Amino acid sequence: MAEMLVVKSKIRDVAADCNVGGDVADKLNEIAVATVNDAVERAKANGRKTVQARDVYLGEITSDPMLVVKSKVRDVVSDMNVGGDFPVGLNSILVWSLSQACKRADANGRKTVQARDL
Repeated sequence: MAEMLVVKSKIRDVAADCNVGGDVADKLNEIAVATVNDAVERAKANGRKTVQARDVYLGEITSDPMLVVKSKVRDVVSDMNVGGDFPVGLNSILVWSLSQACKRADANGRKTVQARDL
């Protein structure tokens, strides 16, 4: 398994109205690692040596609560520079994904968000 980019204890802060299944953190981390890898490829394809927030998210970025460990993101992006806004952009997409998963669980009549909701 890849390095854990997501702070498990912060997941409950985002999923305030939902209970959180034990498999959510691992699935959210898989999404984070895949998103970072896609962003690196996007930056390389654009001829840049720095991966930036715009490589993952174009909306309004949020850093509260911060689900992502910045130093771990830098470890995953080993062959490129990491822009200061990149971890915050990654965080924004993860917060959005988790909030959508909570809505999906609620729509399915469950109070517990599970990995399958992501």
